[in-house]
Amino acid sequence: MAIRKPHIAPDITLVVTTYNKPDYLEVVLRSILRQKLLPTEVIIADDGSTEETRELIDRYRQRFPVPLIHSWIPDEGFRLAKSRNMAIHRAKGDYIIFIDGDIAISRSFVRDHQLLREPGTFVNGGRARLTRAATERRMHTHDPRFSAFTPGLLRPLTLIRLPWWHHIAKGENGRRKIRGCNMAFWKSDLYAVNGFEENIVGWGSEDTELVARLFNLGIQRKNAKGMATCVHLWHPHPDNQTNTRTRNREFTYAVVREGRTRALLGLDQYATEE
Repeated sequence: MAIRKPHIAPDITLVVTTYNKPDYLEVVLRSILRQKLLPTEVIIADDGSTEETRELIDRYRQRFPVPLIHSWIPDEGFRLAKSRNMAIHRAKGDYIIFIDGDIAISRSFVRDHQLLREPGTFVNGGRARLTRAATERRMHTHDPRFSAFTPGLLRPLTLIRLPWWHHIAKGENGRRKIRGCNMAFWKSDLYAVNGFEENIVGWGSEDTELVARLFNLGIQRKNAKGMATCVHLWHPHPDNQTNTRTRNREFTYAVVREGRTRALLGLDQYATEE
């Protein structure tokens, strides 16, 4: 019997951020393999993980029908913006979907983002959340399958795919409730604003700061209500991040006040790289 070839989107890159959570990343990779429509490539934006993560990616690379690329930067603190910029710089797709390394995506996730995209917009999606106990159990099986009836799921209705609901419930249209764990952008728009701001280090605000610059450029927010569903696996929040969160928020407020559209330290620094 002939093996059915997977459907692959020719122009979509999926970027997965990670840092030293190989068990979580394995669940995510398995969820990607179940996609009805695969991206043209998957880039792991790694903020300095150890060998265990590299070995996991090497092992799964043999199973992936599309390129699985490990984009690693040295561990010099929380540098999510830089790790994402490096992934954007390497991306071949015209459209880039970002998820975190603790986000298990539903089978229609990539296909939904393909359906949702339109010029002049970026897409922000929500997520259901798994409790700590249920997440710890999941780490024993690495099972990527979830439904609204999964035990330990918070906000389970978020997992019900209702495309018609998307046209009724528009949701937020500002910077409020921006979810960097489930977002998608045209690569040309990311380059127009010079990517993520690498002056933002430490946990928090790198996604809302980017969105503030996109708004200043005239790019509109589009919400994925009822589509592009996913599950956020439980994890503890980083400790001692109050000072950095406050500093990063002040940076974002300045971008809004000044109408700034380009990152001060962003993608343009990689323009001369091969």
